[in-house]
Amino acid sequence: MTERNGWLKDILWAVALAGAVAIGFRLWFGLGATTNLSDTVPWGLWKILNMVAGVALATSGFTVGFLVYVLKLERFRPLVKPAILVAFLGYGSSCFALFLDIGLPHRIWHPIVMWNPHSFLFEVAWCVMLYFTVTMVELAPTVLDRVGLQRPAHLLHRAAFWVVTVGITLSSLHHTSLGSLFLVTPQRLHPLWYTPRLPVHFILSAMGAGLMVVVLAKLLHSHWYDREAVFGAGTGCTGAVPPEKRDEPPCVGPDFPMVRQLATLAAGVLAVSLVVKLADLWATGAWRALLAGTWESWFYGFEVVLGAAIPALIMASGAARRSPGMVGVAAASAAVGLVLNRLNVGVFGYFRDAGVVYVPSLAEWALSLGVVAAAGLVFLFAIENLPVFSENGEEWQRARQRFSPVFDRFSGVWRMTLASGLNRASALAVIVLPLAWVLLFPPFGKNGGVRRPVRPPVAQDAERKVLRIDGDQRGVAVVFPHADHQRRLGGKESCGRCHHLSLPTDHSTPCSRCHRDMERDTEIFDHSAHFEAVARRDQLRGWIPGNQACRVCHSATGPKGAGTARACLECHEKNMAPSRGVEAPLDLARANGYRAALHENCVKCHKEEAAKQQRPALGDCSTCHETLRRREAPATRTAAPSLLASRLP
Repeated sequence: MTERNGWLKDILWAVALAGAVAIGFRLWFGLGATTNLSDTVPWGLWKILNMVAGVALATSGFTVGFLVYVLKLERFRPLVKPAILVAFLGYGSSCFALFLDIGLPHRIWHPIVMWNPHSFLFEVAWCVMLYFTVTMVELAPTVLDRVGLQRPAHLLHRAAFWVVTVGITLSSLHHTSLGSLFLVTPQRLHPLWYTPRLPVHFILSAMGAGLMVVVLAKLLHSHWYDREAVFGAGTGCTGAVPPEKRDEPPCVGPDFPMVRQLATLAAGVLAVSLVVKLADLWATGAWRALLAGTWESWFYGFEVVLGAAIPALIMASGAARRSPGMVGVAAASAAVGLVLNRLNVGVFGYFRDAGVVYVPSLAEWALSLGVVAAAGLVFLFAIENLPVFSENGEEWQRARQRFSPVFDRFSGVWRMTLASGLNRASALAVIVLPLAWVLLFPPFGKNGGVRRPVRPPVAQDAERKVLRIDGDQRGVAVVFPHADHQRRLGGKESCGRCHHLSLPTDHSTPCSRCHRDMERDTEIFDHSAHFEAVARRDQLRGWIPGNQACRVCHSATGPKGAGTARACLECHEKNMAPSRGVEAPLDLARANGYRAALHENCVKCHKEEAAKQQRPALGDCSTCHETLRRREAPATRTAAPSLLASRLP
């Protein structure tokens, strides 16, 4: 008899092996070569999906513990161990993904000794580390019982209440703090998701979805290993259900009432979360953005429907909640909805302000899904080798042996090689590892001609006196003495000579915020953001107030186009600090390529200075581009000294 979940293990092994290759490349080549992250969108798939969403889905450890140890709801006690296992794997995989996401992974221990009590990230780091330790302590009795160490296991069992209490406190603290992280970006995060009550939304949605994840884990375990426990024997399910047994249909197993009750409780929490979210949407006035018909409004709608509406409707329906399959749909929908919510808050909600769309690289997908796949393999290993879903050891052993390899009567030998899990994994490794190496190797991908967003200069010193400009990260960089240029050109009053325009309320906006492509022009005028801002400023009314804003910027007669628009500087002359070179209305609509913008700005000035100082080489490319200077002959290098060298006494 083959394993019911053998196909799933093969998929998980393949994804985990590809993720291992991506991890190697990330550690060797760094974040820049393996990710599509940028300064405008610095938090991507690993941070949000694996870390922020991962720990939210793992809240079952403290929610189920609260129900059993604090509220004394003993009917949920059989789900304590599965909840702890889910919490352990969720927090463990999230911490591992965070280790890979930070720029210097070997410094992940710094928050332990380098305290910053004013930072939400510091509090989150400590709570996650401590709660992960708590999950290990909570899981330890199960492991110790398995290896025959009953005495230390008994001692840990006696301390379970206090351990769970500490875990509840830590998990509650850091889930609200995760929401607080995004409160520092009120101007950047889309108004549909920004609210001062983000911490409340985070903890409520995590509690409801975390309970649903335990429900889903119990249903999957029953489907693969112990079908009678939840789904019943599969007979006697036809015909009408007697009125007195409508809540307990005979076609389900003895554990289904417990699963259904927990799912109903979780759906209630999600319903409360939905009501709070919609009330907050009305209080902040962001409901208008929900009716704007933008892609953000659609994403918000999908998040609400998947994360709360579908689970609540299924569990409110008498017929649907009596079906294990429909309860599974509700649990899966809640989990997907929570993941979408965290991606909306942490990634998608920043696209409009950033002006770029972040698309994860293939290596990011491989690593992110690989970490999840590895956690899935550990989960399957644990439930097959530890009494996680059953307190009765003999019952667990019978369920485990039901799908063990059997003797082949025809040939007198064991099943063919590929029927063994370890051999299957080895065969998959032979296929997956070379394929993943070719697909994910950075020099074959990102550095092999794929167009990437421009990245701003990197400081070479703590005070940003010297910058390294390498927009496309291809090595033809410029070491730019910024402070020295500013001093020679007249101090801070000279900023406008290079930074000819700043974004509203900004000061000396980096070139890369507008000149976002190395070669091509960039459309920087955001029409939707403008009519929303005008509608808020002028307090316009109507079903869609933004539609009333057209007459503010466009002529009342004729078509509404760029030719009939008011000059941008009529409104932005004060808050965008334009230099004398920006006059025409359409000067603010498009930005030319990064290379052309910098060359036009720098080369023009260098040629003027070359004529004044009678130094023709001052306008050569090698004056700024050190990499070009290194390739030249020694005689040429002496003829074209760098700007830094020319200013030495």
